[in-house]
Amino acid sequence: CLLFLSDNDEYRPPVWKSYLYQLQQEAPHPRRVTCISEVENRPKYYGREYHGMISREEADQLLSVAEGSYLIRESQRQPGTYTLALRFGNQTRNFRLFYDGKHFVGEKRFESIHDLVTDGLITLYIETKAAEYISKMTINPIYEHVGYTTLNREPALKKALPVCRDMPDGKDSPEETGLEERVRYWNAVTQNTAPPSLCD
Repeated sequence: CLLFLSDNDEYRPPVWKSYLYQLQQEAPHPRRVTCISEVENRPKYYGREYHGMISREEADQLLSVAEGSYLIRESQRQPGTYTLALRFGNQTRNFRLFYDGKHFVGEKRFESIHDLVTDGLITLYIETKAAEYISKMTINPIYEHVGYTTLNREPALKKALPVCRDMPDGKDSPEETGLEERVRYWNAVTQNTAPPSLCD
């Protein structure tokens, strides 16, 4: 699909998408902290980011070099379990790490540790920087303020409204009734409630 714009036109993606995309681009990038010495019993599904059984404090020191740095360590408290240590917000965060053919710390699964960390950094960054914005998105439908939606709402309303004859005040159809009545009708239709009759 090609989009052709004249000199006066400018494509603007929906506001909420461009803002979240901008935040995604600003998020820290993953920086793998590799272990320079050979580690015994390294699981085959972890690479050089695996440091064996080191303490939280040692991990914190190794990760303090840059935001977005990460490593994997074996838990000292629970041997045989693994922890993803990740630097974000000037502190080290530790996540219990699992592998079942894919890597995960929650429900979402990833082919590689790098992908998991990338997604985690973006998520943490957006939650930190856009928490208020996201909560507003869930309350107020921000997309309604985008020109495309506003411009296209009217034709959609006309298609959704029934055609009625003998309207009060000499009006021939719902299109000629007030916008307020049409919006009230549309809201009732989209909320699956009985719409107020425009033909009474």
